[in-house]
Amino acid sequence: MGPQPNPQKSLELYKTTSSAQDFHSLRDKVVVVTGGGDGIGIALVKAITEFGAHAAVIGQSEAPNQQLREIQNVHKASQVKYYCADVTQESLLKTTFDQILLDFGRVDGVIACAGVCIEKPFVEHTWEEVVQLQMVNSIGLFFTVQLAVKAMLQNHAVQDHNAPKGSVILIGSIATDSGLESQGLTAYSASKGAAKGLLHSLAVELAPKGIRVNMISPGHTITDMSVSQWKTRPELETVMKAAIPMGRMADRRDLKGAAVYFLSDASLYTTGSNLVISGGLHAGRV
Repeated sequence: MGPQPNPQKSLELYKTTSSAQDFHSLRDKVVVVTGGGDGIGIALVKAITEFGAHAAVIGQSEAPNQQLREIQNVHKASQVKYYCADVTQESLLKTTFDQILLDFGRVDGVIACAGVCIEKPFVEHTWEEVVQLQMVNSIGLFFTVQLAVKAMLQNHAVQDHNAPKGSVILIGSIATDSGLESQGLTAYSASKGAAKGLLHSLAVELAPKGIRVNMISPGHTITDMSVSQWKTRPELETVMKAAIPMGRMADRRDLKGAAVYFLSDASLYTTGSNLVISGGLHAGRV
């Protein structure tokens, strides 16, 4: 059994620690974000740099896009480096993490946001499509987190049993909790379900090592992907909005606070949690 906390020491620490605002600071933390070049990922990169973190952004484009370059220019106190890599390519992913450690010296957190979605009726999915979904949303996520955790343990040889060593954020989906009307997301839901299955087991396994594991599960969110869906199926936007009790779809900024919370000291006693951000869709319908 490891060292036990001293209640009196904990009480004194509580009386003298920083404000709630300071608890949410990410100053000088190094966070890896996969899928960080666009969509939800780039919004989360913006969020963590606003709170002082350095970001190692992994995406599939050869070069960072305009949005990411703007983040680099605006938040000059934060280092934002871009790495072109495919999370389904084992050797390339490992090489990328090796380079991140060379560039930043450590890893304090990871947001596993890389993902793909193929919308199609269940009976029409091909073998290749389902394999692609599983490779990115399940296997790619698993080994992204594994490499990040290895880096956290390697670079945080802290003697204090209770000292925090890192934070893992899995990006899930409300699609794993309920069928979504008028959307052919069965194969996608199955692939995202792997992340949900990983959440609790990994949280329990890593808790004694000082690493927290939590999940953000968005509901219907406005992204380039959803907008492109509406162009081919304009009725889908109306159907999706009508199902949400709050009457609107999520903007990507609705997810920013959750990422900051899970990466910051504000969540030091939170692990194994799945925060659903759906405008009430997961709770029921109007």
